[in-house]
Amino acid sequence: MTSKTKEVSAATDAPAPATLSIFRDTLYTSRVLILLDAGRTLKVEKGQVAVASDDTVALEYLRGRKDFVAVEG
Repeated sequence: MTSKTKEVSAATDAPAPATLSIFRDTLYTSRVLILLDAGRTLKVEKGQVAVASDDTVALEYLRGRKDFVAVEG
């Protein structure tokens, strides 16, 4: 008896998801941060903002501000 299912390769062309770096906002529980140089925004929700660990623009911005603290986890 033959199988009618197709064999799917385990490897895909999609990139592996980046890990997230989370920062706690010490001033607000929600707000929108505007990254002018990058032409985009970051959203603070529930007092936290999460960015990809390889997003150097966002990481430099958040690390350079005193109102954000990196959350270790």
